[in-house]
Amino acid sequence: MRKVWAYVFVTTREPQKVARSIRKIRGVVKADALFGTPDLIALVEGSDIANMDAVIDKISLVPKVQGTDSKVARWIQ
Repeated sequence: MRKVWAYVFVTTREPQKVARSIRKIRGVVKADALFGTPDLIALVEGSDIANMDAVIDKISLVPKVQGTDSKVARWIQ
């Protein structure tokens, strides 16, 4: 079964704190605070688009998250 991946760009005033919270969400592969814009980037995965969207929805509910922008990734060989 192929998984679906997305990069989630997060806007927040507290990127390190929010990254630590986001890393605890099931389906988040990696989350890192960045210098500049966006404030934080997360890599998420799901078994399908709906499952992946549910992970992104959980990210948007994390306290101090002001907004998200997601880009679905496609594996190209």
